Amino acid sequence: MSEQSSRSSLLASGTVIAALISGVTALITALLPWFLPDRSQPVAPVEPAAIAATRDVPATHGAPNFTIGAWTITSSVDDEGNDYAGSTLRFLSQHDLGDRIEVTGFFEWRLQQQTLGREQVTATYDPATRQLYIEGKYTDNPEILAPGSFSAEVSADGRQLLNGRWGNVPGERVGVLGTWEARR
Repeated sequence: MSEQSSRSSLLASGTVIAALISGVTALITALLPWFLPDRSQPVAPVEPAAIAATRDVPATHGAPNFTIGAWTITSSVDDEGNDYAGSTLRFLSQHDLGDRIEVTGFFEWRLQQQTLGREQVTATYDPATRQLYIEGKYTDNPEILAPGSFSAEVSADGRQLLNGRWGNVPGERVGVLGTWEARR
């Protein structure tokens, strides 16, 4: 008989615990909506400040936002016949300087699908002429790459760099001249 009363008290204790858990669950279920945001109003996603800053660059003076996307070099042949198509140009920052736009970024140079290295650049865009002037600052592979001086016309829709030319930067190792175009 003592065995049966032990079981009964265990069952009674289990019932009390189950009732307490059910009560706490009901209370949480009733109060939780008061602590959650109102889902009837859409909540805008939060972006890291660095990403939001590059996306919110105003298109002043008719200038496109150069920092959106990467520019793929579609045609890039130097005077020795080397084709650098497939290389990319990525701008990381853009600043309005009043009568012109300044951007900074890098070229990721490739030759025959082999990566040669990166060239850090600064550029100036003139909205009046739609000309982009890029100057190489340094490369991460100076044995193969020399900083260059580049120019191109930005298409009216801001998605292509046309009629591009490149040359040498004064004071740097002499590179081979060439032409280029890009799109994004």
